[in-house]
Amino acid sequence: MKNYEDFIKNLGELIAIESVEGTPENGAPFGKKVKDALTYFLGLAEKFGFKTINYDNYAGEIVYGEGQEIGIIGHLDVVPVGTGWTFPPFSLTEKDGYLIGRGIGDDKGAMLMTLYALKELKDSGKPYRKKFRFFVGCNEESGWQDVAYLKTKTTLPEYGFSPDGNFPVSYAEKGFYYVKVKLPPFKKFGAVSGGTVINAVCAYAEITPKADFDKTLLNKHGLSYENGKIVSRGVAAHGSEPQLGKNALLPLFEFLKDCGEDVGNALDYMFYDKWGVSQMQNEQGAVTFSPNLAEKTPDGGTQILCDCRIPAPFTANIVAEKFATSSLDISVIDHDHPPVMIDKDGKFVRILLDAYNSVTGQSAKPVSMGGSTFARVFKKGCAFGPEFPHENYHLHEADERVKKDLFINSYEIYKKAITDLAATKEDI
Repeated sequence: MKNYEDFIKNLGELIAIESVEGTPENGAPFGKKVKDALTYFLGLAEKFGFKTINYDNYAGEIVYGEGQEIGIIGHLDVVPVGTGWTFPPFSLTEKDGYLIGRGIGDDKGAMLMTLYALKELKDSGKPYRKKFRFFVGCNEESGWQDVAYLKTKTTLPEYGFSPDGNFPVSYAEKGFYYVKVKLPPFKKFGAVSGGTVINAVCAYAEITPKADFDKTLLNKHGLSYENGKIVSRGVAAHGSEPQLGKNALLPLFEFLKDCGEDVGNALDYMFYDKWGVSQMQNEQGAVTFSPNLAEKTPDGGTQILCDCRIPAPFTANIVAEKFATSSLDISVIDHDHPPVMIDKDGKFVRILLDAYNSVTGQSAKPVSMGGSTFARVFKKGCAFGPEFPHENYHLHEADERVKKDLFINSYEIYKKAITDLAATKEDI
């Protein structure tokens, strides 16, 4: 990788910006820190000689080349830190062959790789036949309002990729369907509080007792009693792969059931899939359901925000029919992101796949994924790295990390893919 020292310097500066969504301000729709990250990134692109567009700090665009438009889109916002870090989250740390920091894998690292790969293409002087439009998102983790605003200001290319998924290349993505389950107030306890965002498995949850309870049940369910609160600790994971985490809400609800609270239905359906939605599966995988975020309601009850992922050709309507079979108070939060799929044997997918196989020496095939990425903003979009198969980057978790050698390999893959796309004479 050329200019590696400069790259690492820029990466450290970018990770140091705590770009978690904050309170909207004038000219900063997602908070000052997210705006600062966008300003930094577009400023770096301008320093490299690229034309940039700032869409009112909702999103940015970096433009290079002429010809058929190819889109690239990623994001600079990150999820909240959460708990359990052993390294400073907003400082780039190199330790035991890993690069560590919030955003190193999702998505600041890959965004910077892509910018540097475009810079190498520009600096090489090689002929190009494509126009790259590199979109810089600011609200991927908590609403996609950046994309909604972007679509009011410009049109998007037909083909594009997002460096915010998995290698080798994803030709299909599950749709996501967010729902809310409301529970009435408990008799002996306050509302449950837990989780950080709807698309990450709950790693910490707590509840306050209002009356005496059987403390022997704490050990039974692996809970602790701290500062007047009953605490449950789990392991975070991305909401698209809840099986990789340990949901802290589950033992807490088991405890509540043993204490005589009326949570049996909530347990059976939300945690043990009495609906049977996980039996709906195909080439893209199974429907997943993960209750991730618990909050107090105005009446003192608890609402649980849940992440449901649906592979094509299943639809949200089919899943909703399953949900309607229970007596739970369940309502839809978001169902505007259906499953997507493009031709896995088409030229665009083949160019991306060939770049991966060329750098890695593999003979991989296109895959589908459970996560929902910005790739779906393009009519024919693919998620393309930076995660390698069978590697755990601890996305949305403590100590988010990437192996340094894989990090460099990712860059080489992006460089080759961009170079090969640019050199293709005919339209994709």
